[in-house]
Amino acid sequence: MQTKEDRIIDASFQLFLRHGYRKVSMSDVAEAALMSRPSLYASFANKEAIFAELVRRQCERNLAETTARLNHVRGLHERLSCVFDIWVIEPVASVIDSENATELLANCAEFAPQALADLYEQMEAQLVAVLSDYPTGGSSQAAKDTARILRLAGSGIKSSTENLPELRRLVSGLISMAVAASGTASSD
Repeated sequence: MQTKEDRIIDASFQLFLRHGYRKVSMSDVAEAALMSRPSLYASFANKEAIFAELVRRQCERNLAETTARLNHVRGLHERLSCVFDIWVIEPVASVIDSENATELLANCAEFAPQALADLYEQMEAQLVAVLSDYPTGGSSQAAKDTARILRLAGSGIKSSTENLPELRRLVSGLISMAVAASGTASSD
């Protein structure tokens, strides 16, 4: 059974996709979630809190997917591709066809800065774990630095590409560069 918070999140997500974050009001959310405004405000203080919860839930899904899928993948290139698929490609693919995708993707840091920072911290931790499995004579700090570079580059690519094929191509290039720089064969 869907909770009140689930109804709010689902309704908000659909409204944000359809109308954009800035054009949606709390009244719109209450109406779409089939509840009163006081009931809505009892669950979420404002639209920013709703958007932050959307990002937090996406992070939880990403962590669960990473746990489920990463253990079945071998090789540095394939493992990095798996992480980027889960944390970058698939979330973008889920909204890219919306007319408001650009606003949602480009301004997420404005709408939910702490939630997005937490999500990126978790993505970076997943990258560190993958990179640490492939020592190249460097320290654990090297894995942390490489993970940070990959995460920053990935988020930059995500916010600046205009379509999914371009995102896939650029992320693939980024991963290939990281594997080449590591000195690890891509099938290892």
